[in-house]
Amino acid sequence: MMEQRPPSPPAPLLSPLALLALCLAFAGQILLIALQLAGPPPAGPRQLLDFQVFHIAGQLAWAGDLGTAYDPVQFWAHTKALTGSSDRMLWPYPPHFNLVTAPLALLPLWLSYVVFVGGSLLFYGLALRRLAGGQHALVLAMLFPTILICIRIGQNAFLIGGLVAWFASLALAGRTLAGVPLGLLTIKPQFLPGIGLYLLLRGQWRIIFAGGLVAALALALATLLLGSGVWLDFVHVMGELSKYLSRGLYPYHRMTSLYAALFMLTGDSGLALAGQIGFAVLLAAGLLLAARRAWPPRHLLAAAVMASTLMSPYGYDYDLPVLGAAIALLAPDLVAGRRVWALLPLAWLACLVGAIINYADAAAPRPAVTILPLLLLCAAMLVQARRPPISVEPR
Repeated sequence: MMEQRPPSPPAPLLSPLALLALCLAFAGQILLIALQLAGPPPAGPRQLLDFQVFHIAGQLAWAGDLGTAYDPVQFWAHTKALTGSSDRMLWPYPPHFNLVTAPLALLPLWLSYVVFVGGSLLFYGLALRRLAGGQHALVLAMLFPTILICIRIGQNAFLIGGLVAWFASLALAGRTLAGVPLGLLTIKPQFLPGIGLYLLLRGQWRIIFAGGLVAALALALATLLLGSGVWLDFVHVMGELSKYLSRGLYPYHRMTSLYAALFMLTGDSGLALAGQIGFAVLLAAGLLLAARRAWPPRHLLAAAVMASTLMSPYGYDYDLPVLGAAIALLAPDLVAGRRVWALLPLAWLACLVGAIINYADAAAPRPAVTILPLLLLCAAMLVQARRPPISVEPR
C-alpha cells in the first residue's frame, strides 16, 4: 500500500516580480520622507509626523526629562518649539517603549527615521514570509495602502505586526520562545487580549509564563534606567488619554474601533464605551466557540489576532499592518480556495476609508466607519478559509 503524501502548499499567488515592485514602492516612499526630513522645514503650516514625536521623546529620555513627554501641555509646547507645528500628540506609551525610542534619538532625524521604519518594515516582511507559507507578497498587496500610510507618518505598526507574526510562527510550533515576542508586545498592550485568550484556550502555559517574564524584565530595566517616577508620569498621561478619548478630541474618523463609530454617531462616550465592552465580550465568546468546535490552530490564532485589533477602543488605520499576521495565517487556505482576489477591494477599503474621509470637508461631521469594512474583511477571510478548497474535476 502506497504511503499518502501530505498535499503540497499552493504556489505563491504573486510572482517575485510583483513582490519586487511592492518593495520598490515601499523603499521609494521611505526615501521620499527621509529627504523631506533632511531638507529645510516647509513654509506655512507644518504637519507633525508621528516619528518626529518618537524622536523628540527619545531626546527627552536622554535629557532625563521624560516627565515633559508624559505631560500633554508641556509636551505640546516643547514639540511646537522644536518643529513649528501646532499638532498636538500625546505620549501614551509604557515606560519600556522609551528603551526603543531613546537609541533612535542618537541619530539625525532623517537617518533615525530610515533605521526605524526601514528596519521594522524589513522585520515585518521577514516575519510574514516565515508565517505565510510563501504567500507573503499577497499579504503585502492586501495591506498596501495601510503600509504606505504607516511609512508616511513613521508609526510603529511594522514593529508590532512583526512581533505578532513572529509570535504566531513560534506559538503554532508550541515553542516556549514565543514568550519573547509576547512579552515585547506589552509596548502596545491593546493588541494582547485576543492573543492572550488564544493561549489560555490552547493551554500554552509555558508561553504565557515566558511572556510574563520577558515583560517583567523589560519593565524592570526601564524602571532601573529611567527611574521609578516614570510610572507616575505614565499613569498621569493615561488618565489624560481617557479624558481626551471621552471628550471628542481625537480624529475618530481615522479610528478602527466600534467605540469611535458609536461616539461619532451618538456623541455619548458612555454608550460608546458600553458598546465597545459588549463587542469585546462578543469577540471573546466567538473565540471560545471556535475553540470548542476544534478549529485548526492556524484559523483560531488568525481569529485571535483579528479580535485583538478590534477589542480596543484605541486603534487607527495605520495600525492595520498588525492584521497582516492573520492574513498570513489564512493565506494558504485562501489561495487554495481560489477566492482571494475578491478580498482585495475590501482590504483596500478598510485601509483607505479613514484617509479618504480625512480629506473631506473639515467643516462637515466626519463619520468613523472604518470598523464596517474591517469587520466584513475579517469575517469574509474566516468564512473563505474555513470552506473546503475548490476541486477541479479531471476531464
